[in-house]
Amino acid sequence: MSIFNGFPELPGPEETAYCKINEVYCCANGRYGNVTTFTNSTKNHPKINVTKDFHHHRLSDENISVYVDVEDNLLKKITSVWYKQGFLEALGVAADPNVNRDSKTLAVAATYALKVANLFTALRYFMQPHLKDIGPKIVSKYSRTRNWGSAPVKCMAWHPHTTKIAIATADDNVRVYSPEVSFVSTLKCKAQGHVSSLSWRPYSASEIAVGCEQGVIVWTVDPNSMFTKPSSSNAVVLKRSGHSPVTDVSWSPNGDLLISCCGADTSMLVWDVAMETAIPLRRVAGGGIVFARWSLTANKIFAATSSIIFRVWDTQSWTPERWCARGCRVVAACWGPKDVVLFAAKGEPIVYSLNNTSLLNGARISKAQPVLDVTKVELSTGESVGGPILDMCWEPTGRYLALLFEESYIIAVFCTTQLMMQLNVTPCCFISGLDNEVPSTMAFQQNFTDGACLTIAWSSGRIQHFPIIYTESY
Repeated sequence: MSIFNGFPELPGPEETAYCKINEVYCCANGRYGNVTTFTNSTKNHPKINVTKDFHHHRLSDENISVYVDVEDNLLKKITSVWYKQGFLEALGVAADPNVNRDSKTLAVAATYALKVANLFTALRYFMQPHLKDIGPKIVSKYSRTRNWGSAPVKCMAWHPHTTKIAIATADDNVRVYSPEVSFVSTLKCKAQGHVSSLSWRPYSASEIAVGCEQGVIVWTVDPNSMFTKPSSSNAVVLKRSGHSPVTDVSWSPNGDLLISCCGADTSMLVWDVAMETAIPLRRVAGGGIVFARWSLTANKIFAATSSIIFRVWDTQSWTPERWCARGCRVVAACWGPKDVVLFAAKGEPIVYSLNNTSLLNGARISKAQPVLDVTKVELSTGESVGGPILDMCWEPTGRYLALLFEESYIIAVFCTTQLMMQLNVTPCCFISGLDNEVPSTMAFQQNFTDGACLTIAWSSGRIQHFPIIYTESY
């Protein structure tokens, strides 16, 4: 029997679910309803809607220039391409008979040089397949945001201690929303392109790390400042040769260390932001490090690579424990209480659990076991749910787990409880969009005291706060 049989039915065609209170699935008209009809727990949360008129998309590299090209001589063309695109592209220009009509000797020499260079490139890609994709293609391939390249919201992050959320939009601006101030701070600098991830610094109200194409940008934004667009002097750019684009950034729960990952780099960098220095954690096998997750106690780090290999690092001795996923790379992972980590492999509808089990003889053996099967099924309404997992997030207290699927546009939320050494997962509720909306990304609010609050960014640009509440009298 599928676990989805235990979920409450989806709302009707004109309705949507706004919250869940004491096992009551609260639904209302999608166009005229409001979550405040049922609860005031999110009354002061920022109202966000990233519409097309709200921001201007950054011009892509493929857009046609507004300037008229001027015919340069061959040497200027080759020099210009070498400067802008690199040596191999310059060789291609010199070898192209349609461009190089003047010097046949140079064209022949460039052709042979290009063949030799392509041979070495092919050998390098065979030895290191994670280097095949470059630039934003790497971010798009490993991003847990659906349609990262075209989504209105690329990523978002709640502050761990206050009701403050940062959202990266399609124009690579990072906007900070807080109910304490009436204005929205917009973070943008020249180096901030192809934003992949955001992470607030714990125990700091003003520092946020932004992972992007050139590296990591750490912004310091005074919450009492009235400037809506802080200058680039408030930003520190952390970058290292061969470590770009950054696909993930993550502050330690103590706020002392920052980790950055790059899908094209086999090293995971641990930054001392104050000193602007980094220590690489390097292992040969596995390819580039795609993302990393700190445990709640900061004593472990889950690091996923571009291959089936993933590692769990001990931050006391900085030694890793190597694991292999079955079939494909790990696509999502999240830590819960008692150092339990849940993860899922790409293309699989299974959630696995990894934890340390203490045996009677005092030995410690790590076990990875499936805890949830979300094989795709069709509901009575005709819609499908489940299948391969795209992303998942676990509420900080370990009570709720939300799953985002590759092939289904319905988010499934589960209740989770830990009894002794066993993790128990039971159905909670579905969350669906309005007017063919597709969920892009999601995140649990870190400081929600009334239960849990899942924030979802939809493909329309609408940001929804979905609270799950249990009152004391229930």
